[in-house]
Amino acid sequence: MTTIVNQRANDRGGAAQPPPVPAPVGRLPRRRRWGLFALGLVLVVVCAVVAYLLVVTAGVTRPYLAVTHKVPYGTTLRDSDLTVVDVNPAAGLAPIPAGQRDQVVGKHAGADLFPGTLLTPDQLTDLAIPAPGQQLVGIELKPAQLPARTLKPGDAVILVVVPPSSLAGVPDPQASSNSRPPTITATVAGAAPPETNGNVRVDVAVAQSDGPTVAAMAAAGRIVIVLTTRG
Repeated sequence: MTTIVNQRANDRGGAAQPPPVPAPVGRLPRRRRWGLFALGLVLVVVCAVVAYLLVVTAGVTRPYLAVTHKVPYGTTLRDSDLTVVDVNPAAGLAPIPAGQRDQVVGKHAGADLFPGTLLTPDQLTDLAIPAPGQQLVGIELKPAQLPARTLKPGDAVILVVVPPSSLAGVPDPQASSNSRPPTITATVAGAAPPETNGNVRVDVAVAQSDGPTVAAMAAAGRIVIVLTTRG
């Protein structure tokens, strides 16, 4: 049909017309997701703030109390036992601020304190060792008379008074199999390293009324220590 039209046009002396070109279909405009853009912007701002806080707080130090030299368990703290160190506060730690130094002096060590250790409230006590109404007794024990685990200051123990023949392995004819041995509650105040023969010297705080009995039974080798609670 187009050929016929063009031919007629040529016959009339006119120029041939090209066929019509279809109009291009335009692309639809893309919708911008403003919600995702805003969320990304918020995340960038939050990360920037967190990074800034980490950089700023990393260099912040505060003065706290520390121990200058070893302070045995039960010792009264003096001003010369303390020093001030600037450290970065860490999560989970609760050291005593340097401003409370006057409140710390005069308290008693609730455990052995070692040089360079940051002082915390849990390491201090208001009770003297031995406390009023108590006596401090030294005991020398054989390996079979105390637990294999090393005793530490503050451990709560029971002193079991055994019959004279129990440690020698000879039955006591006067002892009843159903009789319960006498026991005395005590608190470990100190323990020395084992000697060459394996014996260990332990200081215990007992009630004033039990002091002489513990001393006599310890001299006879009739004390066995039972650990009940860790200090």
